Amino acid sequence: MRSARSAISVAAVLGLLMLPAAVPAGEPESRQFTATAEMTTSQGTRTMPLTIIVARPLTVEEARPLRKALEEGGQQALLSAIRGGNRGRLNLGNLEYPLELVVTEPLSGGGTRYVVVTTRSLKIEEVNDSAPSLDFPFAVAVFEVPDFGSGEGKLYPRVALSISESGGVHVEHYDEQPGRLKDIRRR
Repeated sequence: MRSARSAISVAAVLGLLMLPAAVPAGEPESRQFTATAEMTTSQGTRTMPLTIIVARPLTVEEARPLRKALEEGGQQALLSAIRGGNRGRLNLGNLEYPLELVVTEPLSGGGTRYVVVTTRSLKIEEVNDSAPSLDFPFAVAVFEVPDFGSGEGKLYPRVALSISESGGVHVEHYDEQPGRLKDIRRR
């Protein structure tokens, strides 16, 4: 059963698809980051090592058609559009997840904001029970890495995406509090 469902800030996550920005020319295509993920579960707070490998990120401009797919066809259209995108991978402890969408935005003070979206693996009991969590088919990570030092971010394990009445991308997460990404460093 659903506990606390809440919406997270459009600007903080996929609102990037609305902004005119681009990755600076000459920036390398592939990047690797290490971090510590802190998640609060029913068993308490857990920390795990995290590695994010970003390959072939999109600029905000390049990702704009995906926003249109979400607007016109809903989550299923976006799932179809990004599935198999092979934009990198996320290793959380011993688990590995493919990254199907990575959007980058340069920050005005230096550094880069990353928005990472993947279709999440469904659990067998969710499918068998037709659980409400099936309506939350994405996992999202949003993090910022400065030019020097370490960054931080958030990890949303189960989210639903839609277009809000104001035309922005609306992100709603299911049950869990978002996880924290701490001490994010380039490798």
